[in-house]
Amino acid sequence: MRARRACLCFGLVVVLVAGLTTDNHKLNAPRSALMPIVIVPGTGGSQLEARLDKPSSPHWWCARQADWFRLWLDTKELLLDALTQCWADNIRLMWNETAGAMQNAPGVETRTPDFGGVSAFSELDPSLPLHASSYFRDLIAALEARGYVAGSSLLGAPYDFRYAPSSKVGRRFTADLRALLERAREASGRPALLLAHSYGCLLSLHFLQGQSAAWKAKHVAGFVSAGGPYGGSAHELVVLASGSNEGVATVHPLTIRHEQRTYESNHLMLPSPAVFGAAPLVTTPERTYAPTQYADFFADIGWRHGAQVYGQVRSLLRGFAPPGVPTHCVYAVGQRTERNYTYGRGWPDAQPERVGHGDGDGTVNVESAEVCRRWPGTNVTVLRGVAHMDIVKDGDFIAAVEALLADVGAPPAEGVRAERGSEIAV
Repeated sequence: MRARRACLCFGLVVVLVAGLTTDNHKLNAPRSALMPIVIVPGTGGSQLEARLDKPSSPHWWCARQADWFRLWLDTKELLLDALTQCWADNIRLMWNETAGAMQNAPGVETRTPDFGGVSAFSELDPSLPLHASSYFRDLIAALEARGYVAGSSLLGAPYDFRYAPSSKVGRRFTADLRALLERAREASGRPALLLAHSYGCLLSLHFLQGQSAAWKAKHVAGFVSAGGPYGGSAHELVVLASGSNEGVATVHPLTIRHEQRTYESNHLMLPSPAVFGAAPLVTTPERTYAPTQYADFFADIGWRHGAQVYGQVRSLLRGFAPPGVPTHCVYAVGQRTERNYTYGRGWPDAQPERVGHGDGDGTVNVESAEVCRRWPGTNVTVLRGVAHMDIVKDGDFIAAVEALLADVGAPPAEGVRAERGSEIAV
């Protein structure tokens, strides 16, 4: 374990130390000397709040009026199907024909709490005992123990994970993230480290691709990508076709299928033809579907806005162009990860009868995660046997981030250079 930790820490520190120009300050320096860190969580990884003034509801027991409350995550809403139907109607999006875009359902107003802070993704449902919904809590605690202060040197960029960067909500997040990084630079005098997980990696990549080289050099010290599904995830095919309860036994997939279909993010994370190729990923009694056949796929599952939404998001990552900052990409392998599906006569309303698996982290397929290898100068660290949601909780990953933030201000030891594009498997 010590050897694994030392290897991971060395790989994470060396590549960014060699690529950064910063003041020679250590972590025990005054608080203003700390390198700021900005965290961008993954899909479903930010709390959402809602206020209701709805003209109608699906059932008499579903509230139509309510002041601000936590819409995501409130696990009580997922314990009974009758309650889940109310929740799904509140969190779903709807297609606005005039605007040609997704938006909240009528009478639903949403917001993401604590932008700039970290409470929205430390724990997703704070009411649960024993920190059962902990997400970034361990990493946050480790950084705070070393002098980082939430909302000051330790910053967060929670967002509405239903949307893609092309939407009005997504564009506002891009502007807010830019302002947050500028604020971090102004307050500390140093560029910030941008750390993202899962879908947050896609948003961060899109953001960095859209900034000038001069702006990035001033405001972004480096990018740590953890479990980024750059080429998509095969599981999204089931989400859109049949619905997925994501392992919550009390939730029926068909209850939440329409809600899941309305998320722009689920379309952005569909398997990319450039990564998965033209091999079929879905087989039904009538035909097969490859990543090159999404128009037919959407039509046959009865999702009439699928082609429109996918058409708006499919090119957002600009052919996987590099982020343009010193980057360390961390992803995991060694977990059985869904890759292809065979349906029976119940297609698409029934779940697949057979599921084929490949390598990955249990959520993100390895070929998707390793897209970051295409970026010149990127250092890659592969964690073995770590599940997707556990990457940012992994003790070795946390230790590596701590080491990076502690040592990145010091020049590399004489004769030490980052091996660009190298893999450090642990």
